[in-house]
Amino acid sequence: MFALSSRQTARSACRASCPCASCRGVASAPVRATYAARPVKKSAASVTVKAQAASTAVAPVENGVASAVAHKRTFAQRHTELIKYFPSTMGVDDFMGRVEVALAGFGFTGDNTIAMTNLCRDEVTQVLKDKIEAIFGSSFNTNGLGGVLTCGVTGMKAGLSHSPVCNGGRERYVFFAFPHIAINSEGEMGALSRPGRPKQSCACGALLAILNAFKVDGVEKSCKVPGVHDPLDPELTILQQRLARRVRYEKLDVSKLDLPALTSVAERTITDDLEFLIEKAVDPAVADYAVITGVQIHNWGKQLTADGDASIEFVAPAKCYTVVNGLKTYIDLPQVPALSPRQIQTMAQASLNGFQPQHIQPGMRGSVISEVPLEYLVTKLGGSQLMEDGNTYAPTFNSADSFEWPTWQSRIRLDNNPNRLLSVERDVNAPTMESPEPVHPSFEPPKN
Repeated sequence: MFALSSRQTARSACRASCPCASCRGVASAPVRATYAARPVKKSAASVTVKAQAASTAVAPVENGVASAVAHKRTFAQRHTELIKYFPSTMGVDDFMGRVEVALAGFGFTGDNTIAMTNLCRDEVTQVLKDKIEAIFGSSFNTNGLGGVLTCGVTGMKAGLSHSPVCNGGRERYVFFAFPHIAINSEGEMGALSRPGRPKQSCACGALLAILNAFKVDGVEKSCKVPGVHDPLDPELTILQQRLARRVRYEKLDVSKLDLPALTSVAERTITDDLEFLIEKAVDPAVADYAVITGVQIHNWGKQLTADGDASIEFVAPAKCYTVVNGLKTYIDLPQVPALSPRQIQTMAQASLNGFQPQHIQPGMRGSVISEVPLEYLVTKLGGSQLMEDGNTYAPTFNSADSFEWPTWQSRIRLDNNPNRLLSVERDVNAPTMESPEPVHPSFEPPKN
């Protein structure tokens, strides 16, 4: 997030190379206002959006003198880095704007269409889901670990049966399917800062685990017969066998696979699985539908702090097509004109739970990019109850104090009555997810 004073100090140094409108001096006043950092709002309880302790930034040294302001890359520079891995990458609001415009031309709007979203179970994918639902309303989700589709035909048909019915009795669906990957503001692959957690985590963790398994054990070991999976890890093992069979089919060199490459494999696999289920579940005689797939990219700041790098959400679209009255039409989303900064601001605001969009800048290849406000991240994903010193509001708890503070605990604890406690314990004799099934007597040969 660029403080206004920092930008004024550094403007003379970056004016020659920076492509943003503020450095060219041609932005209108309303657009310029979106570049200015807004003060962090605090609630009555003095909650701050300072999700974790800021690291000490060391300014670059030139001729023995430290610069007053550390350089921060523009959104276009960060966008350029992502394009190396995913060439179709564009800002998430820009992407959703183009999707809405393109689909409206084929009769799909938020008033007559249900969105079917298939994302990873990870809570950070909620950013894209909020964007989708700002246009199409509440969606029916078929989310799975890593984006794997495990809902089957019945699960798919359940969502279809919730669609609005248009004049003439036709229904309309839009299917969104996206695995995800984190590449943070410093270009670290798979690295993601989460509100309220002091260290870097990973996205997508499931894909990274599968990548490591492929590297250690090879692909063939994971090429299981469909339907065979670990009962304690069904989604991960289903995803692993689906990706293994795809890697084998594409004859990919596992030794050269990295996280972006495997994420792309996941996109192709999940897209094919989605289309296979659509063939089984959707009747084009009574329904029109659209398919939008790609990769969700979290280009968040390494430090989620008020003075850290901006957090940006990107999408790399893959397939985009409609099927209307049985006729399939492929759409080239990059050819759909990008929204203006004012339109981007309006679209972004609709999905940010009341927070104002910030720092709208030009990206590459005509894309317009907006920051995901830190206030939105920490309230939507957790971490909003962190105080100035990094501590939470949760009180420390000592079991010895349980009957003294708070006093109502002594009334609600079932262990005061062992008989009642036994009635809610897990039935250890009931079949579990991995219990063997005994051979039924009817399958045994008759006894003489």
